[in-house]
Amino acid sequence: MRPILLAIAAALSVALYRMISRGGKSYTYYHTQLVSQLPDGSEQVTQQKETGNIIINNKTVVIDGKEYCYAPMKNEDLEAVLEYDNKDLRTIRILLPDGEKHFFVEQAHSLKGSVKTA
Repeated sequence: MRPILLAIAAALSVALYRMISRGGKSYTYYHTQLVSQLPDGSEQVTQQKETGNIIINNKTVVIDGKEYCYAPMKNEDLEAVLEYDNKDLRTIRILLPDGEKHFFVEQAHSLKGSVKTA
């Protein structure tokens, strides 16, 4: 059991190091919305109050450790759409096979540039 836990801890450490070392801009999301396509063609919208971390890199967005491509090359699929309002990131839409999930970004708690110096 102990070797398994050590292997899991090592894998999580490597993943965290990769996320941090890539740089990018960090945000916090404060709620999500799941839009599902029903078989009859209608949509079902479910909202949840949840929070988490978002890191945006050159062509990917990492949401709670899972990476999605928003600027795909020719052989890659578009997995995420970043929506801005007056140059401020507001929503990230993750494209799913049966709908999409929206992550609403809280600008007041953006991690980059939030520390003021005297």
